[in-house]
Amino acid sequence: MKYLDKVKVTHDREEYSEYGIHKGMVGTIILAEIRDNCFVVIFIDPNMEKDDIDIPISINDLELVEDREMQDSAILGDLPKNNPSWWCKVEDGYIMNLKGERKNKIPYDYNS
Repeated sequence: MKYLDKVKVTHDREEYSEYGIHKGMVGTIILAEIRDNCFVVIFIDPNMEKDDIDIPISINDLELVEDREMQDSAILGDLPKNNPSWWCKVEDGYIMNLKGERKNKIPYDYNS
């Protein structure tokens, strides 16, 4: 998972439901960096009956729906200060930066 990928929420959580976000909803990652093991995801109402909602969602609660094939160079361009040390994507269960460094030691255990 990375910037501009489509993702689905896999768990209901109180902090999401208070914004109207529930399990099964599909949104798009809208910030290149990962903060506190969360991606900021935007949910857009296709009927335009409600305002768009952008909210941090835990990586643990997301599933990739569509890989938008964003290149690392484009992700780097949207990272704060174009810093490749910022954590920005999830590959094979690892939170990684553009230097190839891993934040978590155990795959899919994002707090390890």
